[in-house]
Amino acid sequence: MSVKPATDIEAIKGYIEKQDKVLINEMLNGLDIVRDLDVRRNVLTPLALNKMTVDDGSRPLNLDIETAKSGRRWTKRVLMPRRAMKIIKMIPEELRETFQSEMLDINAKEVPFAAWVWAQEFAKIAEEINDNFYYSKYHDDPEEWASGDTYAVDDLVYFNNIIYRCTAITSAGESPSSAEAKWEDADNKVISDGPDTIIKKAIAEEGLLAVGTGTFDDTDAYAYFKEMWGAVPEAHKNNNGRGMIAHVSYGVHEDLAVNVNKLFGSGAGIGAVDIEEGRPFALKGTSGRLRVMPRTWMGGSRRVIITPPGNLIVGMNQISDTNKVGKLVDTLHGYRAIVKWMIGTQFRDLAPLYVNDQN
Repeated sequence: MSVKPATDIEAIKGYIEKQDKVLINEMLNGLDIVRDLDVRRNVLTPLALNKMTVDDGSRPLNLDIETAKSGRRWTKRVLMPRRAMKIIKMIPEELRETFQSEMLDINAKEVPFAAWVWAQEFAKIAEEINDNFYYSKYHDDPEEWASGDTYAVDDLVYFNNIIYRCTAITSAGESPSSAEAKWEDADNKVISDGPDTIIKKAIAEEGLLAVGTGTFDDTDAYAYFKEMWGAVPEAHKNNNGRGMIAHVSYGVHEDLAVNVNKLFGSGAGIGAVDIEEGRPFALKGTSGRLRVMPRTWMGGSRRVIITPPGNLIVGMNQISDTNKVGKLVDTLHGYRAIVKWMIGTQFRDLAPLYVNDQN
């Protein structure tokens, strides 16, 4: 059944005008980072993550002593939420053919065209947030690219309203358009500081020490993890009975699983005890107190992050007009729309955070 383009446009606009907050919240709540981490859902301004440290002070009863032996200290870390956006240009004719093709699939779930269109858009936004969360490094004001300048790796520039990151040393005049191989679009990588950026700053400026050094693979990953675990004090290992979590990428998890299975599973002739790759498991030799959790949002990182559950926090705002699809602007063949949301992350406490020196 044919549908006039004008009808498509009105359907798409009408759907999002009624469903924008619902769809954005569903997208944010469905992120792997939200399922994996502690979440604050009403963060609109910088959030102070306060910590009260109480000193030791227990002692035998002595009625002659009336002064306190200990005190307490207040410290805080700050979760800084950042605003993000995506401008969407929609031309219904370009979308209709793909939609109709998918609806011909015998396994396809029938959905209205407008709902399908927005489902694709928000799925892509979710993918961008998840895939860039870990390595993201906030930067909102890079300099405009200058034809007479040369640039080094990791330099950021504005060029044609896009933030680009330099991936190879440039010569004068090599712009993101004339030397594409030396630049990458970094817009979705500079929205807010991710865990990697926060960890690197904590090591460089805040006294965090790496307790694991050097590389590892599927031949020595178990010994590497055990060495890191050995650096964790018993009080943190116990964590009031909750234990600790090792956040790792799927690649690191696979190396560890292969090594453990070789040492203690079928590789050592012991059947039916192998660790399944991609599944969380308690590391042998930790009394069940260290659970190794594979995380999609860590990408290809070789970092091992050992910390208590709930120490890594994601902040967003789901109760105001911050999360919305803005004004829909008509164009000759469709329209433009802008989707806005907020996101940020922070470790509540560096004291029970243990990492290696890999990126």
